[in-house]
Amino acid sequence: MSTMKKSRKFLAVLLTVCICITAVILPASAYEPDFEVPADEGVFLMSLDTGQVLYEQNADKQMAPASMTKVMSTIVALENCQDLGEMVTAPSYIYDEFVGINVSTAGISPGEQLSVKDLLYCMMLQSANEAASIIADHFGGSIESFAEMMNKKAAELGCTNTHFVNPHGLDADGHYTSPRDMATIAQYALGVNGFRDICTSTRYTLPQTNIREEQVVVTTILMQDEYRGGDLYNPYIKGIKTGTTDNAGRCFVSTYQRDGENLLLVVMNAPNTDDDDNQAFTQTQQFYDWAHNNFDLETLVEKGSVLHEVKIKQSFDTDVLILTAASDVTLLLPSGADKTAVQYVATLDDEEIVAPVKKGDKIGKMTLKLGGETIGEVDMLAEKDVKGSTILKIADAIHGALSSTAAKIILVLVILFILVYILFVIRSINLQKKKGKIKRHKKYKL
Repeated sequence: MSTMKKSRKFLAVLLTVCICITAVILPASAYEPDFEVPADEGVFLMSLDTGQVLYEQNADKQMAPASMTKVMSTIVALENCQDLGEMVTAPSYIYDEFVGINVSTAGISPGEQLSVKDLLYCMMLQSANEAASIIADHFGGSIESFAEMMNKKAAELGCTNTHFVNPHGLDADGHYTSPRDMATIAQYALGVNGFRDICTSTRYTLPQTNIREEQVVVTTILMQDEYRGGDLYNPYIKGIKTGTTDNAGRCFVSTYQRDGENLLLVVMNAPNTDDDDNQAFTQTQQFYDWAHNNFDLETLVEKGSVLHEVKIKQSFDTDVLILTAASDVTLLLPSGADKTAVQYVATLDDEEIVAPVKKGDKIGKMTLKLGGETIGEVDMLAEKDVKGSTILKIADAIHGALSSTAAKIILVLVILFILVYILFVIRSINLQKKKGKIKRHKKYKL
């Protein structure tokens, strides 16, 4: 397995764990948005800085993702592409499924030649469905095979409510994901080389092809388009992908960067109204405003700070080992929250700490709790080197050997044996002395 594949697998596992971290538990009112959220809507709002979940609704419900599907298609393409400049010819068969239906496209014609990079921008910015299918055919050999690659990646990321049957997201039986899984996929995508540049762009110029002249494609994310967004424009919105179908409703997965805070939000199945009012955009704006106005990033533990002291054995240097924080612990807390209410619970990796110990050795972890719920963890490290003592090690070994019941019984028996032996020796000596006196007495008598 290559180093790159190993790092991707590790990142996937890490992301899965981060998504599952429990949010700060405080009174429910602190987590209730001050606006109405339709009951059928799927929502997952999390902090990219801490992994905390700030709000969720129907987070694990299987829902149609519409064009948010293209996030996974882009992941698979980027991770299997050796050269973004590689030219691809649009096969004619991929257009068959679009006949007679109204779908978003970039106007790519059968036989037209574009680079992989061009196709990815068409797919992610203008939500071009034919571009997604061309990508699928190129990297998978067929739509079905590429969908299998997408599902394999979803499983690798730990998604349990996701299954894809196409690369573009048009409604189909067996094609679904959940808000939580979509957040996992999007967060992973942000770490894939090249993805962030694509999804945060608002326009891209397609060069002249073998069929048409130069053309500009534009983003469907009006919230990040300063020129076309109007009142929807929000300078803090940074990607990622919209989606709309009759079955999926209005969908939008996005990120938000403001004042050092980084949030990720998935909105699925927002009302699909007939007018131009995109309810997914409206909900996104409301959720981000609510989160920004009601939560603050607080550093509860600083890297290197003293967290705990423990006794250490078998060293003449010291009998106390100081433990420090391996990293910062920064969490989103409701504005005005009492940080003194946070409890710090230390857990050691071993029952006894025995020298030698090296500076930086992991000794245990500190768990931060609020209201009985875990809100964060940090490893505790040895502050300095502590040398061991061979003499104390031997003494402890002897003490340990003699601490068992069997050893104590044996020791008592040995002591008794020694005492009996000593008494026997003394008695023997006395007898010898007595015999000597008798012999001398007889001699004098003769």
